[in-house]
Amino acid sequence: MCGRTACTLAPDDILGACRFKDRQGKVKHPVWKDAPGGQQYYPSPNIAPTSHTPVLVSSKHFPELESISERVVQPMKWGLIPAWHKGDPYKLQYETNNCRAEGMLTKKTYKGPLEKGNRCIILAEGFFEWKRTEKGKQPYFIYFPQSAEDTKPDVKPDTKLDIKTEPIKPDPDAKSLSETKPKLGPACVKPEPNGDNEPIAASSSEEATKREVKQEIKSEPDEAGEKTGNGDAQDEEQEWKGRRLLTMAGVFGVWHPSDGTAPLYSYSVITVDSSPAMSSIHHRMPAILSSEEEIRDWLDFGEVPLTEAVKAIHATECIKMHMVSPVVNNSRNKSPECLEPYNPKEVKKTASSNLMMNWLSKAKPSPDKQQPDAKKPKLG
Repeated sequence: MCGRTACTLAPDDILGACRFKDRQGKVKHPVWKDAPGGQQYYPSPNIAPTSHTPVLVSSKHFPELESISERVVQPMKWGLIPAWHKGDPYKLQYETNNCRAEGMLTKKTYKGPLEKGNRCIILAEGFFEWKRTEKGKQPYFIYFPQSAEDTKPDVKPDTKLDIKTEPIKPDPDAKSLSETKPKLGPACVKPEPNGDNEPIAASSSEEATKREVKQEIKSEPDEAGEKTGNGDAQDEEQEWKGRRLLTMAGVFGVWHPSDGTAPLYSYSVITVDSSPAMSSIHHRMPAILSSEEEIRDWLDFGEVPLTEAVKAIHATECIKMHMVSPVVNNSRNKSPECLEPYNPKEVKKTASSNLMMNWLSKAKPSPDKQQPDAKKPKLG
């Protein structure tokens, strides 16, 4: 299960953390696109459902952005709103924060969006889960290993995930989900204009094939130490040095209000039975995509059919976790303490508590509260 996440990165940092190699082997960044309704993403160490969080999708959902990058990051509401829902989108009769993988291809709420290619990846630094103990629930923070020493091999479970399926009908409109042309957000990478002040046209298939052949040529460093061939020295210099973001598989939908205003994008996190590494905390966990191949297959709905893409949906061992303070239990608490390692046996002293202890140790008892001297016995 996934009931709370954390993402404290600004939009530009999120784009840097999502660097990838495109079909030509060049290192690229996604494009940032603001939510069409003006909803904002607010970086936070404690994000609850109904909030807008960064979501990675294929740029094929937004044809006007395909010439810029293969991937787009857009804030979406956590909790999928079915397309047929009437009334307030924040008042549903059932929760859609999580989508069980076993039934995602049979339940109407998720089957329809998946048939349209609405596959996405929820970006976060990690998620929270609560372990039941004799003293109550203890929160944990789960995330990707952040160093080579911490990395564990991603072991797929021996048992195959039982995902119930039904015949999938092709959708001719699956390529474009937006009826209105979305605006580019402030962090968007805008296309370079050509001589006619128009976006540069996409390359022909023949030219693309030639480039793919060139990518097979091994890059050799020149005398100045810069990479040639398919290397990109500038992109290498901009390599992301921050935290590795957790990439959770999801399904998203587009809900259109009856008044004709801007559509609302929303998503659900796909969950599976927990891996051995997670089972001691909870019996369910998000479907985490831990390799670039899995991420590409899940996003590229135009090239990878859903029946093949679901093979990437499984539990993973490639995670780390640590105990965190119960302050995270309150979603209104946005302090950095939500992410810090926590030991319930250690009492953390604050500046105010230290000041009070110093004052008490130096304070002298008042005369009226002093113990009276013991009476001397009278001599007989």
